[in-house]
Amino acid sequence: MTAVVIFHKNIEEMTMTLEHHIEELRAELRNAVDAGERHQIEAELEVARAQLARRIAEEELP
Repeated sequence: MTAVVIFHKNIEEMTMTLEHHIEELRAELRNAVDAGERHQIEAELEVARAQLARRIAEEELP
């Protein structure tokens, strides 16, 4: 039973970390002036959003 609780807590912590990372990328994107930099940040943001969606889906599994 303890392993399940620890696993769930770890997923929550990883999810919060991803949410924080997404917010940082959004802030960087707002301040980026170079087109190449914007493209790179947008790509990183897309990956982070996909990871977050997977984590949320994992949390919803029974």
